[in-house]
Amino acid sequence: MDLGISAEILDQMFEGVYVVDKDKTVLYWNAAAEALTGYPSARLVGRRCDDNLLMRINVSGESLCEDGCPLKNTLLDGHVREAAVFLRHVQGHRVPVTVRAIPLKDDAGAIRATMQVFTRSGTVTRQEQLKDLAQKAYLDPLTGIPNKQYIETKLKSILAEEVPGENPTLGLLFLELANLKEINDDFGVTAANDAIKVTARTVVENLDPGDLAARWYGGRILIVSRMDKKAALLNWASKIKALILQSTIDQEEEEIPLKVCIGGLVAQKGENVNLVHQSLESALRASYTSTANINIKADAF
Repeated sequence: MDLGISAEILDQMFEGVYVVDKDKTVLYWNAAAEALTGYPSARLVGRRCDDNLLMRINVSGESLCEDGCPLKNTLLDGHVREAAVFLRHVQGHRVPVTVRAIPLKDDAGAIRATMQVFTRSGTVTRQEQLKDLAQKAYLDPLTGIPNKQYIETKLKSILAEEVPGENPTLGLLFLELANLKEINDDFGVTAANDAIKVTARTVVENLDPGDLAARWYGGRILIVSRMDKKAALLNWASKIKALILQSTIDQEEEEIPLKVCIGGLVAQKGENVNLVHQSLESALRASYTSTANINIKADAF
């Protein structure tokens, strides 16, 4: 790669970096990019970035390779651009990243290529926490996220805990993989398990700081959030639904789409956990018949 940049230096960066030429052919893909996406350089270098292997989308679920690609626009006008993007990991789930497209010019000022630098945005569950949960049998073996036993105990504790000066409300969401039975019937249990894993991983990768998510059972996930307003919960639910709808699993060269329904509510601390659970179940059932497949209640009762 003769672009005035040392590949040895780029390989030492914590940020993911790749370079494309004016024909949008990938010339370089560093080790951090491999770690963030799961795709090795051998699978990317030499391919056109608009082959859409990473299936990059925005927060609304719209494909950036079709419209609004910062890298493509920087190739055209040479302006540095930054954007929030959700890329498809090699395992199928959606990873939030911040990307920065930078033009690479020759001595005459002509654009020869574009370098895109991307970093993981948001937060992920720390490995130390996961190890601790695994030791206590609180980790779901299929998805690698906390299990129902853990989240039930945690939710009881949070609802019972009323600390002066802290917010007395919290947001709760039931997210369910709505076409799990169809996937299992048509493609088998392995495909169904893959669908659950992709759904769970997409949720966890896109949690806000301080939020929790755990597998309840089957394709259902409970999210406990610091968002305590109906509008905020609705916005997050719409975002995560769009990301999951743009996530697929591959089965015998066929891409299987995923569908989710989401029910949620704002709960007051001090409320009975069983009644809160019943209200969440009701909200989830209602989401199956709503136009957007999302139903958020302003409060538990």
